[in-house]
Amino acid sequence: METVQSYKCPCCGASLIFQNESLHCDSCGNDFELDAMRQIEDVGSQMQGESKYDWEHYEPRNYETDGEIELASYTCPSCGAEITGDDTMGSTICPYCGDAAVIKGQFEGTLRPDYIIPFKTEKKAAIEAFEADFKNAPFLPDEFKVKKKIEEMTGVYVPFWMFDCDCNAAITYGAQRTTSWSDSNYNYTKTDYYRLFRSGSVGFANIPVDGSKKADDAYMEAVEPFCYDDAVEFNGAYLSGYMADKYDVSAEESIERANERVKNSTVSVFKETTSGYAAVIPESTKISFSGGKIRYSLLPVWMLNIKYMNNTYKFAVNGQTGKVVGEYPIDNGKKWRYFAKIAGFAYIAAAVIAYFLLH
Repeated sequence: METVQSYKCPCCGASLIFQNESLHCDSCGNDFELDAMRQIEDVGSQMQGESKYDWEHYEPRNYETDGEIELASYTCPSCGAEITGDDTMGSTICPYCGDAAVIKGQFEGTLRPDYIIPFKTEKKAAIEAFEADFKNAPFLPDEFKVKKKIEEMTGVYVPFWMFDCDCNAAITYGAQRTTSWSDSNYNYTKTDYYRLFRSGSVGFANIPVDGSKKADDAYMEAVEPFCYDDAVEFNGAYLSGYMADKYDVSAEESIERANERVKNSTVSVFKETTSGYAAVIPESTKISFSGGKIRYSLLPVWMLNIKYMNNTYKFAVNGQTGKVVGEYPIDNGKKWRYFAKIAGFAYIAAAVIAYFLLH
């Protein structure tokens, strides 16, 4: 039995009729070339189905010392962070909550990371990077610079799950272009509406997802990026003088965040191809990838607890690049003076414009 092909208007959904070598919509008055309608059909077929995220099951390698440094672990009695370090440690300060923690014995059953990025930013350089970052805090109290106290500063190898994948995506957008002109009588505005389609592939490597419940996820993402050219095979000797947090968020539990980061990055890359329009709104998105790989790594971060005016402010410094993240105290006087100045400039500009319009 033969079927009848029916075309619907992509603008209003009404049926199209063939007229003057094109498809015409009596409802909204638009005309469409046959090739354009075939392209729309192709887009529809590509957008069918759901997004798929295919990750391999992570198989960890059991840790073997092979004559390397013996590791010990301790549990913070306050926040529960489980930290590893060399077996000479008797006690230390928890880098996450700042409280004292006591070693509980030899580290047992740990999993060997696939690789590690060794610390490149030493303690002194990390402090210098922290102080150099003050310029990025315009409302920082002046006395903070001299009265702050570094209560605790610890170099920590933070556990991360690293995700690699090749992503295929297809996205449709509604877009607009606006043209304005005027004559001696009227001002005119013309708005053209478009449907855009983008499809392609994007490769991702080393998408990091924090594997520690105790580390602040927002800080750990903000302290990125790391340069993975410096990554080396794990060796316990790199932990000497530093702490290393075991992961307590599994690879499977991290997949949802990895999916979110892949999708957001893909959407951002595709959005960059839609410049030239006044407004671009995504209408439908299909993202799929296969061959996803997962690895376990330790990445270097300096944790700082800064004491100021009876408050503790937490900062993190990338132990490889020196990038600083954290929340500084705010001088409300500076903040209000700044906004008052902006408001004053805006008032003066408005007054000048009003004067010329009225005269």
